[in-house]
Amino acid sequence: MSARFRLTAIYSVPDFDRWAEVVGAAQRRVPGVERMTVHRSVDDPNEVMVELEVESVEIAQTVLKGENLHDLLDRAGIEFYPPVFIGEQVDDLSY
Repeated sequence: MSARFRLTAIYSVPDFDRWAEVVGAAQRRVPGVERMTVHRSVDDPNEVMVELEVESVEIAQTVLKGENLHDLLDRAGIEFYPPVFIGEQVDDLSY
């Protein structure tokens, strides 16, 4: 079964290369996350959108509340924790 819930955050990073190294190393250690995608803004190379696909809202909330996320953001040089959207897929309008 594919994931039906998404946790999405868009935020600025002070140093994309440092951020990418820290996040890339930690990606495989996030329990309950089925897929993680990273998008980099075409207008601002230090703005990213991170999407995590999970099977439940509870997993998304656990990821948000976990010390690992705060530690990860601290190590990546993020001073302000970004607002996060947790959404449930309700339709697929793909062609």
